[in-house]
Amino acid sequence: MIKHSPDQLEISDFMDPYLGGLNPNNRWIIMAKEIPWSQLKRIYERNMSFDKGARPKPARLVIGALIIKHKYKLSDRETIEQIKESPYLQYFVGLHKFQHDQVFDSSLFPTIRKRLTIKDFNDLSHLLQSHDVSIDEQSELRDEKNVESDTKYKKPEIENSISVDATVAVQEIPYPTDLALINKARIESEKIIDILWEFVKTDAKKPRSYRQKAQKEFLALTRKKKKGADFWRAANRKQLQYLHRNIGHIHRLLDQIKVGIPLNKRFLKLLYVIQEVYRQQMEMIEEKKNTVGFRIVNLYQPHIRPIIRGKSGANVEFGAKISISIDQGYSYIDHHDFEAYYEGEEEIIKKHIEAHKLRHPHTKLNGIVGDKIYGNRNAREVYDQNDITFVGSPLGAPPKDPEKIKEREENKVIHQKLRSHVEGKFGQTKRGYGLNNIKARRSDTTNSWIGAIFFIANLERFMKGIFFDLFFIIYEYDLWALVTSIIEAGIGQPNFKKNKETFLSRP
Repeated sequence: MIKHSPDQLEISDFMDPYLGGLNPNNRWIIMAKEIPWSQLKRIYERNMSFDKGARPKPARLVIGALIIKHKYKLSDRETIEQIKESPYLQYFVGLHKFQHDQVFDSSLFPTIRKRLTIKDFNDLSHLLQSHDVSIDEQSELRDEKNVESDTKYKKPEIENSISVDATVAVQEIPYPTDLALINKARIESEKIIDILWEFVKTDAKKPRSYRQKAQKEFLALTRKKKKGADFWRAANRKQLQYLHRNIGHIHRLLDQIKVGIPLNKRFLKLLYVIQEVYRQQMEMIEEKKNTVGFRIVNLYQPHIRPIIRGKSGANVEFGAKISISIDQGYSYIDHHDFEAYYEGEEEIIKKHIEAHKLRHPHTKLNGIVGDKIYGNRNAREVYDQNDITFVGSPLGAPPKDPEKIKEREENKVIHQKLRSHVEGKFGQTKRGYGLNNIKARRSDTTNSWIGAIFFIANLERFMKGIFFDLFFIIYEYDLWALVTSIIEAGIGQPNFKKNKETFLSRP
């Protein structure tokens, strides 16, 4: 039987669920109570001036908006709209009552990203770690478990150790090709010619750029099916000839200008980048090579570099390369650069060690967990100098003694277990918070975006620590007694029968 739904109610007749107040068990309410806002405020405001400029937005409002944005992977505008529509989010960012106006304009987000650096987000994460009381409790539990349990592998985890690895924060740019890059440079150079010609405008004819002919040839080249190396080299050279002509016209027009330059900051930067793109592409064509130093792959983000990763999905990634360390479940960016670097070199290892010393000045670093890259001979010398144990694959050929082979396999299992923390963190930040799709355009805002993502991941780790007694020490108590006490306390209503055997048999 089909039931016809009634007409939509008037807004005045709609029952407001918030008249009785907000639900105290809501996740945003709980998170707002647990985050140390006052101490986060001091970190946020340490680089700000209170004597000059307009009055800044409250620190809790700004940090809360960043948390909402990166937790849900929202755009700047959508973040403001979500806050405007939800009383829970407004409570979370520190408002005293519900309001229909936007908390601030979305154009403020780029300014916030320019202000906050990776170091600031690392300090915010370290503050959360210092307030996570579950770390000491988990350490005591781990010690008791290692003493009491009779496990297959007796070797315990190394205390005060970190897991290190590197990845690429992939930038959201079109997949670059030389031909498309040259064509885009040609189009932008034509715009610069138009601007300069309107400013100069003499009796002579406007310089010819052959833009229609060049565009038709570019489209014809992209439709070709068989494209070998010689084809691409000839196609790039042909488009570079048009670009070279345009650059010459720009220089001649600039010579005719005696007072002032009619190009704004954006076009002045583009002009420099266009000339560098032409130089790099001509160098590769004339010397018949496929690489060049400081190679530009995007006209509007010239700081982006190709990073060769050798992964099965993508051999080359485009973005910033970051080296992180996992310290008691919290991740920190110890080094980042847009240029490709070898993460196993001595300087990078020393940066991991120094960063740990700054975070824990009274605690000695005992171990570093890493893959083969971090276990080279030069890196092991650094470990020996600092009395640090490297947990990873040993150097040399595999042993032939069966007992040593067995011991090596046992150590391999332990190594893989410890390495899973850093690999899981990469999966969490890339799939959950968009580390594989960075949408900032400037180099400084890109770094801030990356730092915010790892701060959100650390915030999730911090909130898990809040519920440590419930989720991490269940095995210390009778499970059914714990569930019964939860039901009697009114924390949630489980949808299973109140039968011990039935509950324990559930997967």
